[in-house]
Amino acid sequence: MVKAETKSKPEAKIIREEIPHVLVPGEMRAVLELIVKDKDGKVTEKRVMKSESFVRQFMELIFTTFTSNWTSNRYPIRDTGNVVRNTYKHADLLQCDAGAGVVTNGVVVGTGTVAPTIDDYALGAIIAHGTGAGQLQYSAMTFGAPASDATTSQFTLTRNFANGSGAAITVNELGLYVQTYDDANRYIMTIRDVISGGISVPNGQTLTVNYRIQAVI
Repeated sequence: MVKAETKSKPEAKIIREEIPHVLVPGEMRAVLELIVKDKDGKVTEKRVMKSESFVRQFMELIFTTFTSNWTSNRYPIRDTGNVVRNTYKHADLLQCDAGAGVVTNGVVVGTGTVAPTIDDYALGAIIAHGTGAGQLQYSAMTFGAPASDATTSQFTLTRNFANGSGAAITVNELGLYVQTYDDANRYIMTIRDVISGGISVPNGQTLTVNYRIQAVI
């Protein structure tokens, strides 16, 4: 059985790659890039598409960040465990710098196929971290600092998912979990995307997910 490993560490760096242009003027949303590579680093599949599915918690977290006038600086937001948390305006409100193996925070992947709704609060069926059957190895999150060209500005959130399970795994859904705070650290889903037909990650290969938050003028 091939054992693929991920060793990425959180790292903020300036983006030097081409900025994908799939949005129209006036849009602010995420662009989703999926890349599958074999053990030698050869790209076996690549897709670039619009992320369709910011969920309601994203806007609620932005509202909490913007305002200082809400009662006790709190706002009720549903977490990934389906519990409503009275979230503070807090420095960690959108933090997603998850380390390797962490599935409660950062970019996450799953096998659920139900179409997204605005009220989704968690993936339908998250894929666990590991090398067992049906598992993928979650790397640490990495980050690309803001970059821009004549019309588009962006920053990038990246995570790798290595398959050492012994069999191909199909990823059907992706999401972004962020950390917030009420009286303890809580985790909130801000994006959920379902991929048409899914994307297969063969054994010994690695899926890289880039969420690029973009604004276009």
